[in-house]
This record gives sequence, C-alpha cells and structure tokens, in this order.
Amino acid sequence: MARLTRAQSRAQTRQRLIAAAATVFARRGFHGASVDEVADEADFSKGAVYSNFESKDELFLAVLEDRLHSQANFFGHLAEGAQTQPGEDLSALLPPLDGPDEVWCLLEFEFWLYALRNPAINDRVAALYRQYRADLAPIAAPYAGDGLGPEDVVSAAIALYHGLTLQWHADPGAIRPDLVAHVLRALERAATPSETGKRLTG
Repeated sequence: MARLTRAQSRAQTRQRLIAAAATVFARRGFHGASVDEVADEADFSKGAVYSNFESKDELFLAVLEDRLHSQANFFGHLAEGAQTQPGEDLSALLPPLDGPDEVWCLLEFEFWLYALRNPAINDRVAALYRQYRADLAPIAAPYAGDGLGPEDVVSAAIALYHGLTLQWHADPGAIRPDLVAHVLRALERAATPSETGKRLTG
C-alpha cells in the first residue's frame, strides 16, 4: 500500500475528527460537548483537534457543512432514482420525523440560536444554507409554481421539516411521522396542472 502524503494524512485526520465530532455533538449537544470528548472519540490528542480547527465553533461548522453536503447528495441520488423509475413517489422516500435525523434537527436549532447571537458565526451558517438551498433547488423544481421558485420550495421544506420535528419531539402522538411527505405531495399536486386544465388551456 502506498504511503499517504502529508496532505492526504492531514485530510484523513480531519475527516476522522469531523466524524467523531458528529457523534459527540449528537450525544451531548453543542453546548454540552467538549473538545476533549471529541479528541477521545477520535483517539487523537486535544492538540490534534486544535491543529485542524481553531475552536469548537469551527469544528461544529465543519460538521454542519459535511452533513449538508451529504444530505444534498442523498436527495440528489433519490431524485435520479425517481427519474429512472416512472411513478416513483420521491416524497415517500424522505426520512420520517421519528428517524435518526430527529436528533440532528434539534442540534441544528441549538446551534442556530447560538449563531444568531454571534454575527460572525451566523454569517458562516447563512452561507452554508445558501449553498444547501442552491444544491437542492433542481430537485425542488417539480414542486415550484404559483410564484414559488425552487429555492423558495427548499426554504419552506427546511422550515416544515424542522418545525414539525420540534412539534413531534414535544408531543409525538400529535404529529404523524410522514407528515412532511404528505405536505410535499400536496404541493406537487398544486403545482401540476390537471388534465382538465390542460384541455381548457391547450
């Protein structure tokens, strides 16, 4: 096996730290997690963490960026699969509110509130979500219409998913886990002209 270059080794270390931080943040929350715990989880020294990330804030931002990128790729693959299988219901493939992402929604809310009180951090978070919305916009095109562009749909879907997750977490019995999929299907129907409408305008 070829020996890793210094750059490759550093990149590998960085990814291990990001993976370890994701585990620790999910387990302890942003405020409850510590750099020491992340170092222990990754089996590195605390110095190794700080040689890659200036602060816990920077570490969380790296985790968030990695997660948003992975989610955009995941939804992109779902959309590609739906295109190759006529009749596939893309909305039904979305993760339910009671799935593993539920913890991450709460974690993102925790960090959003922290970022809102720290303008420099908030600017970084806003930039990450601008890119995330742009990445998902092509997938949201079928749901756009009536003055709503694809990125508007993505913004609404993010708000819907996170808002319903909060409600589900507070009162699981009151919110159906697949409610996001049902709402998106309703949007798709509203954005798609009916056969009657096509005949009248055609």
